[in-house]
Amino acid sequence: MRTKTIKNAKLIVRVESDKKSQTIRTLSIYDNRSQEHLTTEYIKERNVVDFLGLPDLKETLNWNLNGDSDKYQFRWGQSSKGFSEGVAYIFD
Repeated sequence: MRTKTIKNAKLIVRVESDKKSQTIRTLSIYDNRSQEHLTTEYIKERNVVDFLGLPDLKETLNWNLNGDSDKYQFRWGQSSKGFSEGVAYIFD
C-alpha cells in the first residue's frame, strides 16, 4: 500500500477482531482532514461499533461514513492469542 494513498484517506478506522466470537469492533476513528480522533459518541451515533465480518465491515463503514467503497482499503496488523488488530482506510 502506498503512503501517498493512505495520506489521502479521509478517515482511518482501527478495529479489533475477537477470534473466539468472530466479531469485529471499532477501537477508534481518526479524521485525517481535521487531524483528530472522533469521539465514542460519534462512533455509536454512526452505528459503526460492531461488525459480523470483513464484508459487513466494508459495507457498513463506507455506507455510514459516506465513503467510496471502490477506494476502500483494509490491512490486518498485530495479532495475539485471541485478538487481531486491523486498519480500514475510508476515502471520499
